[in-house]
Amino acid sequence: MSFKMSKHVVKDRVNDPRNTPLIMIAELNSIFNRLTASHKVTILNLKHNDTFNIRCTVSHINMPCAVNVISNHYGEHRENIITIMRKSDWKSKDSVEFIV
Repeated sequence: MSFKMSKHVVKDRVNDPRNTPLIMIAELNSIFNRLTASHKVTILNLKHNDTFNIRCTVSHINMPCAVNVISNHYGEHRENIITIMRKSDWKSKDSVEFIV
């Protein structure tokens, strides 16, 4: 399982001035560590093109994601982060949400 952020997400969304305070790499590391510790099996059971949201109740960071299963001899399961924002009252359209 791996998470991929596009250049758009890293350059434009992580550094967006509306994210107050700015989103730090240490925060993202903490979110991903808690996510994999609590929800790894459930995430790995998601199917190709399924979507979900990661919501951090501490930092109020939300990350809508999509699953991209790559068929190779490793059977890789990759989650693509669509966007990222710090917003406590953000409403996800996804029925699957992982709270960390």
